[in-house]
Amino acid sequence: MSYPEDPHGPRSYGRMHLVLSHVAAVSFLVMVLSRFEVIPTSFGVIGITFGVLSLVVMFTTRNSDEWIASLWSAGANAGFFAAMAWLLILPFAEGAYDGLLANERRQDLPTDLASFVAMGAFLVAFNLKRLRGY
Repeated sequence: MSYPEDPHGPRSYGRMHLVLSHVAAVSFLVMVLSRFEVIPTSFGVIGITFGVLSLVVMFTTRNSDEWIASLWSAGANAGFFAAMAWLLILPFAEGAYDGLLANERRQDLPTDLASFVAMGAFLVAFNLKRLRGY
């Protein structure tokens, strides 16, 4: 006779974490489609809500086992690097390029997209490491 698994054990938290990574990926896709007005912008609010809630629960369950922790670490590192690149490196490169061409324009990189870039990089790195299996 098999007994049900502990609902508060690390294995169930690991499963919940992996399921919520799919929810976060779908909500990110909804946010991007809403941002580019492919779907109505009211769906973007729903995507942001589910994305934030899934990331909060993923954050609380990130240490359920070593593999999940390594997935989270890869995603967090990629998200941080992408946000810093978007906010620091790309504006510097854009300014240097405009200076070389003596073409002074305004900043073309909107800073409000840094959160989209960071979340996208997090999800790409998380899922690529998950697909590779190590």
